[in-house]
Amino acid sequence: MASYGRALHVLSDAWPVVDGNEPVGPTRAMNEAARVVAAQEITRITNGRLSVDDVDPESSMALTLFGIFGLGSIAFDEVNNVAKSLNIRMEAKTAGYRLEEGDRIIGYNQEAAGRRVQAHTVVDVGYYGPLVRKGSKLRLALPAERSAKRLERPQSLWDIMQGALVKYAQGDMPVARAYLETHAKDNQERVIDLLEVWSLECGNKELKKVSDGLLFGLRLQAKNAVAA
Repeated sequence: MASYGRALHVLSDAWPVVDGNEPVGPTRAMNEAARVVAAQEITRITNGRLSVDDVDPESSMALTLFGIFGLGSIAFDEVNNVAKSLNIRMEAKTAGYRLEEGDRIIGYNQEAAGRRVQAHTVVDVGYYGPLVRKGSKLRLALPAERSAKRLERPQSLWDIMQGALVKYAQGDMPVARAYLETHAKDNQERVIDLLEVWSLECGNKELKKVSDGLLFGLRLQAKNAVAA
């Protein structure tokens, strides 16, 4: 990849590439190459069951960013390049928002100084959008950082996946199962696929422990249902 980046700099000087009237520089080209690699990795992890095209636009964008950058901070311009390659628009959101059918957007919230989400809190202070911005950087919000109101009225499969993780952490399988029965009765296989990607790529022992526990419970439930 390092050699590819250097080669792109040389090639773009001699043979500029444009997207419409917009020049495509080496950084954007590298991001688009990374997007393709991430999409292939997501398909590999789920044994071909899931691709970024199988989910709604907001989930597709979150999943792709997760596949490329994990949970780390990402330069705003890099995220924007990935969004353009997926034909998804990024929008700053100050509070809750609704995704209408056909919307190809992903919302992001501004990170508030000292903002914390605690299990006993009464006031909903979490992030509605999957993305959080701080200065010129963006990152994916952790499940525990998401707005409780948004997760109780999920608008994407990414919301449902993170909501199930929160419910499992709060009350183990019975609570998580009830949540999925309400919000993903016909999409539990997709949620399991997302959880598999999350578990393998989250890079955090505590997050992985929760997702592995939830995955085990869901697989056991599916196995028992088939046996019955």
